[in-house]
Amino acid sequence: MVSETWFYIVVNVTTAISIGLGVLFPAIGQARAAAAASEATARQPDESDVISRTLYIGLAMIESQALYVLIVALILLFANPLEGRVSEAAAQGGDAMWFLILASVGAAVAINLGTMLASIGQGKVVESAVESIAEQPEARDEISRSLYISLALLESLALYALIVSLILLYANPLLETVLGAG
Repeated sequence: MVSETWFYIVVNVTTAISIGLGVLFPAIGQARAAAAASEATARQPDESDVISRTLYIGLAMIESQALYVLIVALILLFANPLEGRVSEAAAQGGDAMWFLILASVGAAVAINLGTMLASIGQGKVVESAVESIAEQPEARDEISRSLYISLALLESLALYALIVSLILLYANPLLETVLGAG
């Protein structure tokens, strides 16, 4: 039988790992974008305002990925709705406690996997956009338009992961099946 203590141990370890990974990939995406913007500005100094604006918008979008992970991490630590069911799961025995543990872990895994590649993807499209603006300044409006649409679509993928993470924690449709009406 899994004790209540294991719920708290696993949630704490999962949260620590989650935030560590959750900021790693946005940092990589931001670094790629910033490096490309620096190189693009060096090649095309007259376009520095457009390149900088493009970079800042991209960095803000990439940063939101880390924010989604932070939100889930803070919920897991300070407002985990599954914590209120730990005593019930411990009393019930069997797999009930494992269900609560794995639902919490699942929320962290979902948000991390959902933001990792979106962060890298956003960094890559910002990188390509600033390089393209430096190569073809006269096409900056079309490049920017494509960039903003791409950033929004990549952001929506991370939002799907955030929604699933929140469902696992707050509206898990399997919770009552496993724990019964409580």
